[in-house]
Amino acid sequence: MDDHTRPEFSRSALLTIDLQRDFLDIPGTRAVLPAVRRLTAAFRAAGRPVVHVVRLYLPDGSNADLCRRASPARGAVPGAAGSQLADGLGGELDHERLLAGQFQEFGPGEHAMYKPRWSAFYGTRLREHLRGAGVTTVVVAGCNYPNCPRSTLVDATERDFRTVAVRDAISGWTGAADRELAGMGIACLPAADVLAGLGDS
Repeated sequence: MDDHTRPEFSRSALLTIDLQRDFLDIPGTRAVLPAVRRLTAAFRAAGRPVVHVVRLYLPDGSNADLCRRASPARGAVPGAAGSQLADGLGGELDHERLLAGQFQEFGPGEHAMYKPRWSAFYGTRLREHLRGAGVTTVVVAGCNYPNCPRSTLVDATERDFRTVAVRDAISGWTGAADRELAGMGIACLPAADVLAGLGDS
């Protein structure tokens, strides 16, 4: 890390990605939940923003990615219990509000938002939301590295956020992820280092 990419935890926000009940059986996702819960609690205690990013799939598949429209097993249907966040994260999701592109507030600085594609930045107001809160550093945790966390991490760097991938709080993590992300200036850290950095900020 250098002066342009080093995390600024005093100006950071946590993004949790797709940690909804229907996705908890994706390999490794239940295993990362304790780390994500610790991160969420620490960011709340530090008064730093938290955004729970979710997917919602209409029953007819019309808002799904093209590669998923033929699949009957998408899950996260608005109104269904499986679309809700995993226990210990945020509150109950307001599907209508989220699908309308609005942020749903759970508490001071803590929100949920819906993303229509892999990246939390694609077709959303996330960048504006974070910049409005004075955020310079995005910390990403959740499900499932090869897809949505990776897309979100790359898009965060493209929007000139200092970016952190929490390797033991992202399911599907591989050794290759450490190598490929480092080349884009993304810090790959364990949750313990993020918690320490947040405590020192």
